[in-house]
Amino acid sequence: MTCYIRYYGNHGRLALRGGDIKMEEMENRKNLVRALLEVQKEIRNPKNTEINPYYRSKYAPLPDILNLVRPLLAKNGLVLYQDVGSTPEGVVCVRTHLIHESGESLKTSPLYMKVETKGKGSPQSVGSAITYARRYQILALLGIASEDDDANLASRPRPTTTPRPNHR
Repeated sequence: MTCYIRYYGNHGRLALRGGDIKMEEMENRKNLVRALLEVQKEIRNPKNTEINPYYRSKYAPLPDILNLVRPLLAKNGLVLYQDVGSTPEGVVCVRTHLIHESGESLKTSPLYMKVETKGKGSPQSVGSAITYARRYQILALLGIASEDDDANLASRPRPTTTPRPNHR
């Protein structure tokens, strides 16, 4: 997913693909921003406890992420929920919402993902794509990362090592 961000200096707005976020809008979300700041003071990156056998990498599963963030969000009057959808063409869409008890809210841009069907049945593939999108939306929205969040690291070829000769 490509996201373009531009800052228009004196105009006081950020342009994100699909629309503008005006600084005045952030002023109208003072309670939400204050609560999110309190969450970010306490939150820690989730531990990578699961192994992705395809990439031979570790990742933080969605239940662990939710168990980490929910208590901190609730403590600060925040609710997180996610809209999930899919198309017959094999694309899933996830949008994450953060709502403060004052009614102020923030939502992410929709994340569209093509469902991979290699080696899995259709329902499992859709579920995997949705779970993946939900995890990354939460991590991005809250400004946290799993311990090894470089997805490209897992796809790079592993360096080969040559055994050193035995010198005695």
